[in-house]
Amino acid sequence: MSHINALFGMKFQKKRLFNVLGFGVVVVWLVMMGVLIKRSYFEQAPVTVLTYHDSSSPVEESETWMAIYHADDKIGFAWSRIIKESDGYVVLESAVMNLRAIGEVHRISTEIIGHLDRDASLRSFVFQLGSGMVRFEARGRVEGQYLVLNTGFGGETRESKIVLNEKPFLSIGLWPHLLKKGLVVGAQYRLSLFDPFIMAQRPVEISVIARETVVLDGTRWEAYKVKTTFAGLDVFTWIGPNGERLKEEGLMGLRLVKTTEDEARLGIRSDPEIDITEAASIPSNMVLDEPSDLVYLKIRLDGIDPEGLDLNTGRQRLAGSVLEIALESNEPRRVYKEVQLEPYLKASHFIQSDHPTIKALSGKILGRVKEDEAKAGRIFNWVYESLDKRATVSVPNALDALTTKAGDCKEHAVLVDALARAARIPAKVCVGLVYTRERFYYHAWNEVFLGDWRTADALMGQMPADVTHVKFVEGDLDRQAEMVRVIGQIKLTVLEAR
Repeated sequence: MSHINALFGMKFQKKRLFNVLGFGVVVVWLVMMGVLIKRSYFEQAPVTVLTYHDSSSPVEESETWMAIYHADDKIGFAWSRIIKESDGYVVLESAVMNLRAIGEVHRISTEIIGHLDRDASLRSFVFQLGSGMVRFEARGRVEGQYLVLNTGFGGETRESKIVLNEKPFLSIGLWPHLLKKGLVVGAQYRLSLFDPFIMAQRPVEISVIARETVVLDGTRWEAYKVKTTFAGLDVFTWIGPNGERLKEEGLMGLRLVKTTEDEARLGIRSDPEIDITEAASIPSNMVLDEPSDLVYLKIRLDGIDPEGLDLNTGRQRLAGSVLEIALESNEPRRVYKEVQLEPYLKASHFIQSDHPTIKALSGKILGRVKEDEAKAGRIFNWVYESLDKRATVSVPNALDALTTKAGDCKEHAVLVDALARAARIPAKVCVGLVYTRERFYYHAWNEVFLGDWRTADALMGQMPADVTHVKFVEGDLDRQAEMVRVIGQIKLTVLEAR
């Protein structure tokens, strides 16, 4: 092991960390992509979809209830409402769900209020996510070409601006906009969606692909099947003859079904049978007894398109569908120009490296240490020792991780990033897979620049991280959104390990 690893002076506790590996990444991606909480939970206007083409026609006030299922388990419900105003609409939606992960059930609640213009584009919003003691809030308003954001982290509010390249829509505003245009088989639309979870604007593509019959509670409905593609994730929605959303199917067997309020609230399992993290994990065809002793891993990746992913970077080399990973050397590396590293030194919504508390703690941890390798070792050692290894459902950000002193892989990663950047050490978050107990689980860790990029996992106490850490993407949550096209799709085969 490297002399940096020696700074830790502790052994990776496999059983304890297994209880949090994979949890945060999978649940955050599910929530972040809106499979459960941000896909238009309101009944549409009572109009005929085929003939509704008048862009000046209003969307009527309505309310709808949806039951949320994971496979055959009823895990929650969603409620939504649309209210007309003289200059637009107010849309409200909330959802409550129980998710099991690594044997523990987490109750997650979300709320969003959106103020929309007459064309259903975004004017302002308030978004909240709650889970146990964790609560996240974001507020935003459109001002000209900017979206002004106020986010709550660590008991404080942070304001920032995002430049809008196109007119933004909330996901809850998509259907009013499209119904005003008219749904016809073969119609295709492209809009710019602002996701309040990842604080970023992303394109969404919508296609009306077929007419199908849907049966709900013994009633047959003639519906339009609509495909919505966001960040590589396909969600299918069935729209009834009066514009109502009948059902929706998305990632990993998650689906929503229109029902009454009483039926939506009844029969929700307090102990869902399916473990979301286990369901997302990938079995290994080869048993790897001591992953930390490996220096080389060769695997084949099937079922995904590698285009746009960060598979061929750092210690990883991709040729076709075969990926090779080699453990990093600790020899000194050539230092690149500072300008190339500047993006990895800046503060962001979730990596608050410029906050006085983060800067003060970073300075305290480092003391009089001057060399970057020693600085990195101290930071990783401090995070590894100071954060309780606990599964959490939250928007991962450094201030909250520091306040709670607890979290899973994502909290460890964002805090390391913030402390390292505060010390002028370039750092980034990586997400992908890691091997444990004969399976590959979704996970998050870091890379820090010490003459070259080196992996480091503060949850597992590994620097460098072992070669079973398979990176798919790197960067903030807006970049990590690309992982939704990997979850549930990828097949992995170990070809060689030594």
